[in-house]
Amino acid sequence: MELRSLGYAVVDVETTGTRVNGGDRIMEVAVVHVRDGVASTAVEFLVNPQRPVAPWVSRLTGLTWERLHEAPTFGDVAERVHEALDSQVFVAHNVRFDWRFLSMELQRAIGRRLRGRRLCTVKFARKLLSHLPRRNLDALAWYYEVPIVGRHRAGGDARATAQVLLRLLAEARRQDIDTWDQLDALLRRPAVTRRWSALPQPVTVEAIA
Repeated sequence: MELRSLGYAVVDVETTGTRVNGGDRIMEVAVVHVRDGVASTAVEFLVNPQRPVAPWVSRLTGLTWERLHEAPTFGDVAERVHEALDSQVFVAHNVRFDWRFLSMELQRAIGRRLRGRRLCTVKFARKLLSHLPRRNLDALAWYYEVPIVGRHRAGGDARATAQVLLRLLAEARRQDIDTWDQLDALLRRPAVTRRWSALPQPVTVEAIA
């Protein structure tokens, strides 16, 4: 199947902590659809996680229990989230994290786990942009001149990741990667180990971004 014919659901979740099996819950979710070169926000919700938010998470995101306790629970928005993800390629920056949390929440709320194709923009960038010293979202946004409005918030990070995805797909086409099978083969290819010299290296803009 051609990459340009697929629909992509670019996802970001903010959670009360990092323990998917340790009681942490989603407190914000956003899904941005990407199709035919266009990105559009499908859903974006604050969620009452029904548990306290770790202090370090509140410092990072600005989200506190006081702000979340009147928001809908995940069960209230689960059907709309599932509909936004249905029949799309699930995309996230560090896809395993978002996939596991959403799959857990959907199973709990409506008895459905996620299925289908998924694509990690971190891994995608590692294969296409091996010259970059970092492939975190800030580094890729800087490289592609993508503004992040609302860093460490679900909507801001999902919209920025969607723009990064569009640029990675364009780069893949330039490298004659046009189908899902070709992309899958690229992502499965063993990583090339880079040997770093112990000698001082010239400082570049990319290295300090």
